[in-house]
Amino acid sequence: MLDMKYDGADLRSKRRPRSWIDRVWSFFASVKVGLWLIAVIIVGSAVGTIFPQEMYIPQQLPASQYYTQEYGSAGTLYYTLGFHNLYTSWWYIGLIVMLTLSLIVVSIDRFFPLYKALKNQPVRRTDRFMRGQRLTGEGKGSDAQIDAFGDALKAKRYQVKRDGDALLAEKHRFGRWGPYVNHVGLVIFFIGAMLRVFPAFYTDTLEWVREGDTVALEATEDEYYLRNDQFILEMYDPENNEEDAKFADAIEKAGAVPKNYETELTLFKKTGTNDDGSPVLEEVEVGSTKVNHPFKFDKYEVYQEQYSSRPEFLSMSFSVGDKETGELYGPFTVDLDNPETTYALGDVTVSLKDLYPDFEVRNGVPDTKSPRALNPAFFFTIDTPEGTSETNLIGIRMNVADEENRYAVQFAGTEMASTSGLRVKSDSTYPILIVGGTIFMIGIVMGMYWPHRRVWIRRHGETDVLVAGFTNKNPSSLRREVSPLLEKAGLPIWEDQAMFEKETNANSTTERGES
Repeated sequence: MLDMKYDGADLRSKRRPRSWIDRVWSFFASVKVGLWLIAVIIVGSAVGTIFPQEMYIPQQLPASQYYTQEYGSAGTLYYTLGFHNLYTSWWYIGLIVMLTLSLIVVSIDRFFPLYKALKNQPVRRTDRFMRGQRLTGEGKGSDAQIDAFGDALKAKRYQVKRDGDALLAEKHRFGRWGPYVNHVGLVIFFIGAMLRVFPAFYTDTLEWVREGDTVALEATEDEYYLRNDQFILEMYDPENNEEDAKFADAIEKAGAVPKNYETELTLFKKTGTNDDGSPVLEEVEVGSTKVNHPFKFDKYEVYQEQYSSRPEFLSMSFSVGDKETGELYGPFTVDLDNPETTYALGDVTVSLKDLYPDFEVRNGVPDTKSPRALNPAFFFTIDTPEGTSETNLIGIRMNVADEENRYAVQFAGTEMASTSGLRVKSDSTYPILIVGGTIFMIGIVMGMYWPHRRVWIRRHGETDVLVAGFTNKNPSSLRREVSPLLEKAGLPIWEDQAMFEKETNANSTTERGES
């Protein structure tokens, strides 16, 4: 049988001899190369699900520390190879670029030769061509029978052409272009995916904003600012709410479950800069965001994604007590965002030597887990009226000082606030992805449901005719459609040569086994 995959078209990737340009072309035009690239991308995507992506990890620690601390050497390797931000890693984008290039080269390599071959199809074919088709038949027939057969094919919506005693009937040629339409959709889709690397097309940042604070939005390059006016948290309460009572068993098992959490926001736009460098802000809009209900402005969307289960400390107040006389000095307040280094309390001067916002002891040394003030600790030195200097490390449920110290730092009060985790997103690639995905699906439907079908028939001698048929998909369906028409016109019924070859090979194998 003839290879009719590309209608005998001359493909550049198959030419010999070849220059280095032809070799590069042939590499990217290879279907095997494309399949290997797809396989590597699938494996890489699967590995990227072993540990959570960076956007889903707790934000108290930098990603480089988190993966090592949580997953050991495997986490370090995972982070080093860029799996923590899989879809923007250099090697993943590189694979997408190579696959996109492969799709473009494959399409060009096959499209234009195939187009020329299909556009200039001769009606009259050689004996070798007719007998080399998968569906072929030979027998008696007349011009009148060929005419009747042509009319029957027209009724089946075939386009029929005649050249003397030869006939070509064809339909659904457009279905032949389904894979190429498919490739165009994939290329557009991949271009949209690659554009997400550039901030102008795609941004995705997480902002932690405490109640009352105003922060510059990194995603907008500090053009816009958001103020957290109030964080609202509602929990399921089966005892006091009839609607929540139906979830009582589930809540009892899971513990406290949030029913709703949202943040009331005020949006500002930077219009200038003050003399001291601080921004001049103009109020733009007031609104709120909660889960799956973003606060939208310009081309950005703000999602309520997380909240801190532990309120952050805004400030902590202390006083200094004289153990011998009971006299108190102070109080003084340490602003955790902008702490002062020295606090003069009359005869006593307190100096803040070190601040640990989220205190922990690491390798026997005081350290901080994160920059967020979740568990603050303070290292003070106290200059006493007697001219001595004493030290004091104080934190929540912790007060470390020398027993011989006369003066001790004591808690006097705190100011706390809830913190919202807001996801700020902007995605200009959605239209590109939608267009690419739509074209991709159109190509799939074209290729699956409208296979290209052709039927040839011509006189062979004075009384004999040759009949042949080809389709790029589901030849048995073409045989079922056309065989009754051949039989009705009194023309020879064609046979499926592929089935004949299978049966012949099977019989040969059986005979060899018996012998």
